[in-house]
Amino acid sequence: MSSELFPPIPADTASAARSVFGRSNFYLTTGDQANNLFSGLILDDPYAWAEKSARSLAILYLITIFQFMETLPDHPAADALRVRVDWKYALHLPLNYPGLDAALFCEFRKWLLMNRTREQTLEILLSRLSSVLEFSSKQDSFLETRRLISSVCRHSRLAKIWETMCQALEALAAKQPAWLRLVNLPHWYERYGRQRKTLNLAAGGPEQETLAQAIGADGAYLLKAISESETPGLEDLPEVGALKQVWQEQYVWANGKALWRKAACAACPLASTQRYPNEKKPLNPGGGKR
Repeated sequence: MSSELFPPIPADTASAARSVFGRSNFYLTTGDQANNLFSGLILDDPYAWAEKSARSLAILYLITIFQFMETLPDHPAADALRVRVDWKYALHLPLNYPGLDAALFCEFRKWLLMNRTREQTLEILLSRLSSVLEFSSKQDSFLETRRLISSVCRHSRLAKIWETMCQALEALAAKQPAWLRLVNLPHWYERYGRQRKTLNLAAGGPEQETLAQAIGADGAYLLKAISESETPGLEDLPEVGALKQVWQEQYVWANGKALWRKAACAACPLASTQRYPNEKKPLNPGGGKR
């Protein structure tokens, strides 16, 4: 691949980054090595996924690695791409770069998982990074690409279900506060407070699964209460519609409970490996009113 895959780092980005970070900074080193890291890798894929350019794909490969390193879900990663000068230096972007839609990161991971060659490209990239950069304690698992992708995906999914539940409760509190007081569970204020005290993305798998199950139970309870309520307009709230949709993507209804899809959401290639006892689809805790 041409060394012009990444154009020269914009002068304003280079100046701003070097005034704040040392030359040994991971992201600055990545930016200095960017073209070498991708040398010889074929990224063009004209027959798939929105015909992204090689440069766009290279940026998304690196963002996925950055997300893994920092335990960043998709939306905070989109914010980082928009505001952080170290990320812009690493990706050779101007200071006024507007960023990308967070949904694009999920679509990119799906694209990676649909073709072994793409995963191999990520493996080669990670191998090159490990040889020229000093990684954190996560280095040993860097070459396990499927694990890396799954980890980034899991963090983003956990953040998504928490945020969706928060938004639904906020909308109900604003539009139907009296009704919400009747169905509110005592722990909701602490669990869904805006301080994110309960959202520990750095926790181990079992702890994350426990939290995802707890959030799933809360969402299923809320959807059931809405479905059975005679209060008009509850199901018409966009946030309630989003809650229903996200729960269908992230949970299955089995044995009378909302079970978190541990491996992946319903639309992910990884989802085919999931099996649940007495599974019923789609998830519809309240049965719904017609």
